[in-house]
Amino acid sequence: MTSPRTSPMGAHVNISEPETRRLRHQLEIEISQLSRQLSDLKGAETEVDTALLQTYQEMIFSRRALLGRIPR
Repeated sequence: MTSPRTSPMGAHVNISEPETRRLRHQLEIEISQLSRQLSDLKGAETEVDTALLQTYQEMIFSRRALLGRIPR
């Protein structure tokens, strides 16, 4: 069995409820902004760099994954 010190997935950090709410709110804002920027890129009339689109999608995915791991 792996101890929490050696496994980042098993480590728990105690932060206050207001700090948790602030972090959740910040992630929600970032997801919203990135989603809007991604939509704008997709709707652009000029040719869009597919690597840039993929980067936006990955940034959104990673923030959603983090958001899902934060207690409510």
